Amino acid sequence: MFDSNMSFSNVIRGLIFLFLVLAAGTAWFAMVEDFTVLDGLYMTVITVSTVGFREVHELDGSGQIFVVFLIISGLTVLTYTLGSVGRVIIEGSIERYVGRKRMLRDIDKLRNHYIVCGHGRMGQILCEELTKEGVPFVVVEGDPESAEDLMDKGYMVVKGDATEDEVLRNAGVLRAKGLVAVVSRNVDNLYITLSARVMCREDNPHLYILSRATDRQVCDKIERAGADRVISPYVIGGMRIVQALLRPTVSDFLEIATRSGGLDLMFEELAIGGNSPLNGVALKDSGIRKSYDVVVIAIKKHTGEMVFNPGPESILHNGDMLVALGDKDQLARMGAWLA
Repeated sequence: MFDSNMSFSNVIRGLIFLFLVLAAGTAWFAMVEDFTVLDGLYMTVITVSTVGFREVHELDGSGQIFVVFLIISGLTVLTYTLGSVGRVIIEGSIERYVGRKRMLRDIDKLRNHYIVCGHGRMGQILCEELTKEGVPFVVVEGDPESAEDLMDKGYMVVKGDATEDEVLRNAGVLRAKGLVAVVSRNVDNLYITLSARVMCREDNPHLYILSRATDRQVCDKIERAGADRVISPYVIGGMRIVQALLRPTVSDFLEIATRSGGLDLMFEELAIGGNSPLNGVALKDSGIRKSYDVVVIAIKKHTGEMVFNPGPESILHNGDMLVALGDKDQLARMGAWLA
């Protein structure tokens, strides 16, 4: 395995030795052979580099012996330094190449992952939160330098323009669970949404597409292009500011319940699976509150209807989605039970 720290240390060590050789040679010629400092440096450089120009002045026997040792020591140090530099360049390139190949193989193995198109300010937050949640994802980034930085962080990255079908295919869009288009330009998010929806129409029709837009008019266009949901950060930010201004306690509660950072309290959506014992059972008889101490905030029925603050007589069915609030571990246990 390529050890970059050791290789860079060897380069620094070689440069130090080379400087010492040049300094010693310059000092000898200046002090012993009565050269000027510039002539001494010139003689040292052409000697170490074995260029073979004529001496500035004729050398006596001791000077010739010193030049022999200077050539040997200079060539040794120069070879060591250039070899270290070459090792950093070559082995670093090989390591990056092998790492990319390994990463592409890992991406090919992914199933039910998420694709984040664009790593701007929103994309950065998305990747950080997905990493905290332990959710597999692939970043599509068009800027080569940014892509390299992301790979250095350990992210799985596909370099290229997310509006191109081949790039989305390399990111595994036909096997993905969801795609998030958060590129800075609305038109790019529109093209990404349209491309992904058309590509997955037959092979992955349930792909969930979430896109960013700057205003409501663009939201409508991106939804018509195939997005399941379009979010405007400005609209959401404005609504949160109003809530914090008029209803600060409610805003504090929502912030605590929705932010990550090791807090146990959280919102979660839990699907009632086909083998769940809750099919046809009333909410009051489900035992959810008693067994898991979880509060059901809403029920999204299998028909698409959303029931807020469901009453105890609400009947549960297979395919319903429960929006629940509770302890993180309890929610995970409950999710496994419902499946």
